[in-house]
Amino acid sequence: MKEKIGIIGGGIIGKELIRKLYKKGYRIPFVVRSSGVYDDSDRRIDALENYENHFSKVDALCLAIPTRDDGSKALEYILASLAHNKPIAICEKGALSNYFDVLKNSLDRIGYSATVGGGTRLLRWAQERMNPDVMEIHAILNGTLNYVFSQLSQERTLGEVVDEAKKLGYAEPGADSHLAVIKTEANRDIPMKTAILFNMLGLGEIRARNIKTKPIREVCLQKLIKQAKQRRYIVSITRKILDDDIIGGFNYESNGWFISAGFKRVDENPLFSRLRVNGVNNALLFYEGKDGENGTYVLSGQGAGASPTCSSMIKDLENLLKK
Repeated sequence: MKEKIGIIGGGIIGKELIRKLYKKGYRIPFVVRSSGVYDDSDRRIDALENYENHFSKVDALCLAIPTRDDGSKALEYILASLAHNKPIAICEKGALSNYFDVLKNSLDRIGYSATVGGGTRLLRWAQERMNPDVMEIHAILNGTLNYVFSQLSQERTLGEVVDEAKKLGYAEPGADSHLAVIKTEANRDIPMKTAILFNMLGLGEIRARNIKTKPIREVCLQKLIKQAKQRRYIVSITRKILDDDIIGGFNYESNGWFISAGFKRVDENPLFSRLRVNGVNNALLFYEGKDGENGTYVLSGQGAGASPTCSSMIKDLENLLKK
């Protein structure tokens, strides 16, 4: 008989997790929602503040709440799970991007692949790929923005593309206007993913809340729409400062590495052109050795969306349970 899994979060990701876990034969004794704790028949069985009382019923947990603050609430759930000796698979980005120092010694009990890259599991690939010869790392870390701009390059309108992305569940919750969706993905989601990637690669320890992003105003958005065929939001982690044509984004320096991010021209750097992936895909490129003499390596795959995110979480969960 399959193990028992507790779910924290009853939104889009939580519901998809429940569907996929049931399909694989797992049992789900409880789901923690903002309105309380519910059993598998959707009956409220306890108040929210008593959620820890139910951890003894399960073998592991899945955390599927959105990031609404700096990750402090997610951190609370993760630490509670670890205190009860229950492994936990997560997709929430705030905790790892702002409290890595608190969690780094417990990563063997946390499934974190879905925090960056959705179903691509690019964090695991990147950790295996990282070596002293890596000179540059370039990445498409937000499948939603990639989807929007790949669709805009096909001469669709911003309104229909963003509305479609929201309908398909690609966009982060909470953003209403089309510009707000772009800002949320660029100025909130990507700094968190960048911090997680940087920290997980052992390049240093940075916090997403310390990354200051440049504003994206309406005039910038109109320029981006006109240049949609040439621009993608790219995060670069390099050993030297790059001189890129960037709209929006941020710059950050840590431990001898330079991070630059924003809407960059993919037609002005041959490495960037290799990141020109379609749809909600993410991509990660490693450039190794002087002048790339040790090779250029690229991984790509679907990033945004409930299904690939949940698939990655369940893969993490199964790996944790094997331990």
